[in-house]
Amino acid sequence: MDNQIMVVDDDSSLRWTLETILKDDGRDVIVAEDGYQAIEFANESRIALIFMDIQMPGINGVDAFIEIKKILPECTVVIMTGHALGPLIEKALAEGAKAVLQKPLSIERLLNIVEEVVPV
Repeated sequence: MDNQIMVVDDDSSLRWTLETILKDDGRDVIVAEDGYQAIEFANESRIALIFMDIQMPGINGVDAFIEIKKILPECTVVIMTGHALGPLIEKALAEGAKAVLQKPLSIERLLNIVEEVVPV
């Protein structure tokens, strides 16, 4: 498994912010604007860690995570949410999501997870 990290969120400013923070931390980062694009990138890349928004247009983050898990079973997924979506969060955790990060995100917690999953 490589050390690539993918950020998946339909909010372009959050994608850009996380990409910048992770690249400044020396990480190899790709970004996807929705779950479909994330699945496409999973087919093309060896991704170690994904930060996935739970609520996006088209396919939600949990369903995208389930599809990606079929392609990259060793990939670690962290769900991000700004909403109280109990059933979706429960489903994500039951499917093996490592954690759920509430928005606004704690950058310290995010970087701790990155260091744990993809040490430099």
